[in-house]
Amino acid sequence: MMQCCTEQERTELTLAKVSYHPKKNRWFLREKYCYQDKNKKSEITLYEGFDFDLATIPRPFWKIIAIHELSIEATSIHDFMYYTQGGQKTHAGNQKILGSIEPKEVIYSRKDADYLFLKMMEEAGISKWRRFLAYIGVRIFGIVHWPCI
Repeated sequence: MMQCCTEQERTELTLAKVSYHPKKNRWFLREKYCYQDKNKKSEITLYEGFDFDLATIPRPFWKIIAIHELSIEATSIHDFMYYTQGGQKTHAGNQKILGSIEPKEVIYSRKDADYLFLKMMEEAGISKWRRFLAYIGVRIFGIVHWPCI
């Protein structure tokens, strides 16, 4: 069983250690990443090997905001939230999703997940206009990836 983060690993926004897999066009964590959400009083842990696409921004819009101009930590947590529908799912098909939310009773709505994305981008120092555009983008288009349950 995977354990929660230690006190030393538990911070508001530390930098995640990631690598890029060009053949898969995916990013993945090279070691465990933890984030404490003070609003929901929860701890979100992504485990080594967790893979994500960074930010789902269509290439024509990269002149405005490129995928690497948003926080890697915020995008990875946001992807985890969408993969798990806010912590309600643990598997995508036959594959276990490498992450958890503690306490287990804490569930995020899509709105909660998008707000957390905005908050984490602010903590990472992303400019206000980029945060705003990214947040509006997930609020408008995220429904495609988070169907009503």
